[in-house]
Amino acid sequence: MNLTITTQFLSLLLGLYFVVKGADVLLSSATSLGKKFNVSDFFIGLIIIGFGTSLSELLVSVKAVLENSPGLSVGNVVGSNISNIILVISFVLIISSFHVKNIRKFDIFFHLLIHLLFLLFFLLDILNLFSGIFFIFLFLFYLFLSFTKSSSKKIEKVEIEDSFPSKMTFQKPIVFGIPIIFLSIIITLFGAQITVLSAIKISSLLNISDSFLGLSVIAIGTSLPEIATSIKAARKKNFNLIVGNILGSNIYNLLLILGISASFENFTYNKNALLFEVYFLSVSVTIISILFYKNFLFKKNHSVIFFMLYFFYLFMLYRTNF
Repeated sequence: MNLTITTQFLSLLLGLYFVVKGADVLLSSATSLGKKFNVSDFFIGLIIIGFGTSLSELLVSVKAVLENSPGLSVGNVVGSNISNIILVISFVLIISSFHVKNIRKFDIFFHLLIHLLFLLFFLLDILNLFSGIFFIFLFLFYLFLSFTKSSSKKIEKVEIEDSFPSKMTFQKPIVFGIPIIFLSIIITLFGAQITVLSAIKISSLLNISDSFLGLSVIAIGTSLPEIATSIKAARKKNFNLIVGNILGSNIYNLLLILGISASFENFTYNKNALLFEVYFLSVSVTIISILFYKNFLFKKNHSVIFFMLYFFYLFMLYRTNF
């Protein structure tokens, strides 16, 4: 029994590694490809980086629904958004203090609005095909407004990474770039397959909900691209990119990923098992939105508070599941 659980946990970690590594290579290669063909920094920041850092959540969530484990999908989205807010800011503050500037109030309000809307739909038990389509429509509406009301000068300059895939994609986009992108997608898909199947097996062996694994281990794992991207941006003092990454990734997760997941016929979830986490997410988003709106100065010593908040969340998560 113990050997089986250990094997499945190792398999889960291996799957998460492939998911994160594949998404990371895809992100860096796609960014280089965009630079090669003179795509605007705004488009790269919103579409390529936003989608690239959320790819791991998307593939894991969709795979979970296909494997008849939709609780894992919802847990992954909720847990990832909590991680994106609290953990990302925690790690950024280890490197530098920062405050928000030149971020559209619309993005802050829209980010808050969709989370409150999600809370309402969740409490009313109406996360289904129709709400899924509605979420996808809201996501497309957000993209449309972002293109019509924003300009690239509000997104700090995006640079290609100093890595082999990035350099080869930029130098020879057709010969190396396209194959690298397709290979990274295959690796990410393979990782998602291993991750979901291992999570389902572990939840069965330990008699715990699949949503618990989605909220904890998998949520942290699939949030690693956001954490890594934000740490790199913090070292370069690109704080607008960090906030944009947090807001953009959460919007992608909630509207696109949950919207797609909810559109499947077999989508369902255990409201009681996720109640605390959804409330915690809603309160966190509300507080952080107010701080962003007020241009609050996040100081380095505030990282302790954010880490303590996340450990409190994990403690409560453990307490309610064991």
